[in-house]
Amino acid sequence: MTSTSEPSQAAPAVQAAQDGYEAPAALAKAAVTLLTLGGTIFMTQGIDGGHAAPDAAAGERLMSTLFDGIDLSTRAIANVSSSDVRPHHLAEVLQHARRAVDEGADGVVLTHGTDTLEETAFLLNRYWDREAPLVVTGAMRPASAPGADGPANLHDAVRTAVAPAARGAGVLVLFDAQVHLADQVTKASSRSVSAFASAPSGPLALVSGAELRLLPAVPQRVTEVSERVAEVSERAAAPPGTSPQRFPAVPILTAGLDEDFEVLDHLPPSAVQGLVIAGVGMGHVSPAAMPRLRRLLEAGTPVVVATRIASGGTSTHHYAYPGSEVDLLDAGAVMAGFLPPAKARLLLQTLLAAGADPGRIRHGFLPFAS
Repeated sequence: MTSTSEPSQAAPAVQAAQDGYEAPAALAKAAVTLLTLGGTIFMTQGIDGGHAAPDAAAGERLMSTLFDGIDLSTRAIANVSSSDVRPHHLAEVLQHARRAVDEGADGVVLTHGTDTLEETAFLLNRYWDREAPLVVTGAMRPASAPGADGPANLHDAVRTAVAPAARGAGVLVLFDAQVHLADQVTKASSRSVSAFASAPSGPLALVSGAELRLLPAVPQRVTEVSERVAEVSERAAAPPGTSPQRFPAVPILTAGLDEDFEVLDHLPPSAVQGLVIAGVGMGHVSPAAMPRLRRLLEAGTPVVVATRIASGGTSTHHYAYPGSEVDLLDAGAVMAGFLPPAKARLLLQTLLAAGADPGRIRHGFLPFAS
């Protein structure tokens, strides 16, 4: 979709930079590719406000959003709930997103359901190796609902995708006028339109109209990520940035009162190629669970320990009793740091799929250490 309207008159770029804004004039001839995977943003619901379901016609409402001065091309990959998104969908996203940027797009926007949006963003960020932004967005209210938030989120995501200040920041998540880094964003509410938050630093930027106001400094991570992917891929004799169609089996087990992980006694070896523990506190398990985890580790199965606590992350040195983080580290486990269990699982799966050895797996979690 292309709008022929002239963009509004903007302040000079120098003054805009001094004010902490990107000048709207920078958007004059921008091009964005919109990829769609569905989610609530492409759903309608009954008149009673319930039973939302995917609806192809919802896209027509969404596309009525105006983008002055931006050439917007669209490609539908799927129209599914986020619980039905699979690695092969994301491989297709990467393929089309890279091609779009290589053919001249200034940025790419991906629509996605919110339930697993943070996981998709995190996983895409392991492989995204372009300087142009890849912005993931969605909605909490179906397209047919009063006050649907999809059009505003799409508008802001497109503006973010073409903002010069967002270049080099990797995969971003746009929700409720806030821009989040993929590695830090998490879904914080199952109902509010302000559904996403970032820990520990907060959002990267705020979107206001056609302007992007940066909060902290933008991390220049594209080169570092590309080198990391290439290094792991070289060891695995695979092309850099390859996203597999399926990932290794890595279950998540949650620690808690009287939870000793007896299920591990009954799982066949092929069912556990890696394990993530959602530990209590700073990454702790019961002492009775330790013999089972040690057996896994001694057999060469990597174990990563995250915490089920919403903020603060895991530790490496605070506690040294049986089942504590020190005990787990001595047994050979890896601490997930600030990564929540779901993202720790994805990172471990990504590393295993690339053939990473135990040392490379440990190194892969270092950027998230707490």
